[in-house]
Amino acid sequence: MVTANKIISDIRNIATSGSNPIDFRIEDAQIQYWIDEVRSMLIAQSLEKKDDINDSWILPINCLDLIEVDKSECCEVTTNCKVLRTQQQVPSTIDTVHDNSIVRVEDISGNILSKSTAFESKYNNYNKYTTDKTKWYLKNNYIYIINSQFLNRINVYGLWETPSDLSNYVSCDGNTCYDINSFYPISLKMASDITNIVLKTKIYPFMSMPQDNTNDSSNTLDRLPTKQ
Repeated sequence: MVTANKIISDIRNIATSGSNPIDFRIEDAQIQYWIDEVRSMLIAQSLEKKDDINDSWILPINCLDLIEVDKSECCEVTTNCKVLRTQQQVPSTIDTVHDNSIVRVEDISGNILSKSTAFESKYNNYNKYTTDKTKWYLKNNYIYIINSQFLNRINVYGLWETPSDLSNYVSCDGNTCYDINSFYPISLKMASDITNIVLKTKIYPFMSMPQDNTNDSSNTLDRLPTKQ
């Protein structure tokens, strides 16, 4: 099973192998950021070429609680302004030409809900074929459910930009949805590609920099770009 921990270890082992071992001081958090960055880039490029979504890229957030929102928050909806909304915001998805990279929303029983948009929901009540159909849409990183007042939880599957963001969510069994030893959402081939790209574009250029033998050597990593 591919995990972030294994990819980080693989990068470290390759970078420090050979006849000239180096003092490798790049922190795991920095390597993890580079791994997430390259993964996001490769998946976005694949989707732009209209390739099919690989199942290995998808991670679920299970048992997201729903709450009923105030009228002032659901102004797009004309039918009594009663809609449900996830209690928590969902993480950002991989940036593509599409509106978002959430691939499926379902109720706890596994029934798939139809996708809509905030704009479409405004006119949903005027369509006799969809008036009573339960739908979802994304707004401000919250998922809204229309035409249902009986759901209390949903499952959401997406191409999340930073998989570790899922550590902030708890699944139905009480465990966090992700940790560093969980399945990292890529195939083995993509794991190899990411390892090679991170080594070539991030690690090796850093290693080729002149060694800082002065007292400020501990500050070398402060000049590396990190996630904001």
